[in-house]
Order: sequence, then C-alpha cells, then structure tokens
Amino acid sequence: MTLNEMRDMLTTMMRGIDKKTVLTIETLEKGDRRGLIVHLSRDKRTGTLEISEDDIQAARSDLMRRNQVRTALKRARDRMWEEVTPIFSTKVEHQKMEGAQFFRTPQGGGRGRR
Repeated sequence: MTLNEMRDMLTTMMRGIDKKTVLTIETLEKGDRRGLIVHLSRDKRTGTLEISEDDIQAARSDLMRRNQVRTALKRARDRMWEEVTPIFSTKVEHQKMEGAQFFRTPQGGGRGRR
C-alpha cells in the first residue's frame, strides 16, 4: 500500500468524523516498526496520532480493524478540545448559582396590587 493510498483512506475516514479538520501524514520508522504519524489541525487546535502500517493495511480489508482506526482518529480529534488546567493554580473557582436562587421572585407572589 502506497503512502498516497494510506493518506486517501485516512482522509475519507476523517471526513466522516469532521469535515473541517485538516489531516497531514508523516512516515515513521522506529527500528523494525513502520507506521504513520497523523497530524490533525483545526483552527488553533492540533493533535497527533501514531498508527502502525499493519493496522492501516488490515483496515483496508477488515471492518473491525477499520473501525478501530476510525475510533483512534475520533479520540485524537476529541482530545484536541480538552482543556488542560495546571495542577497548582492560584485562580479561585466560584460556585455557580443553581435553580430558583438565580432568578429572584417577589415573596408575595401573585400579580401584585392594583
């Protein structure tokens, strides 16, 4: 399977998840392992995903493996929207007002005096 075929397959999968996310592919060779590094970007958000070449070739013929690759793409896209907060923060978080306390009603109720 050529790099262009892999790129086309991953691009069509990503289009099914999110049409506005841009997908770029980079080859990866670590020792005897071969695969791809997929870079996702949308607006100012970025994410990366590492997929082995065996998984991509198996996804071509096996629907279960294809769904696993699609799920990995979707999770990488979802991680782009997670907000990372620092562990030690000096910012004070205020409690949000809930229910009837937010909208104050007059104690007498009803329509009022005429």
